[in-house]
Amino acid sequence: MAQLISITEAKNKLPELTRRIQRLGESFVIVKDSEPVSAMIPFEEYESFLETIDILESEPDIAKKLKKAESEIKAGKYEVWKRKSK
Repeated sequence: MAQLISITEAKNKLPELTRRIQRLGESFVIVKDSEPVSAMIPFEEYESFLETIDILESEPDIAKKLKKAESEIKAGKYEVWKRKSK
């Protein structure tokens, strides 16, 4: 869960927050006047969000496909793939 931090505190502790995000994977929500205005998250998480958005935008029916796949898995209609031995 992201930690709430004021914009002033974020400004004053930017190097420390950056280290904590990079080393510990922590996330922060920056608030101004008690309202969230921004978030600081690990870069890998940011890239993952962008990739997810790209997939969702490029495949409008992806939600239907995922629901169908979940139903098939629950019904036991799936196949376990095994790696070939070298």
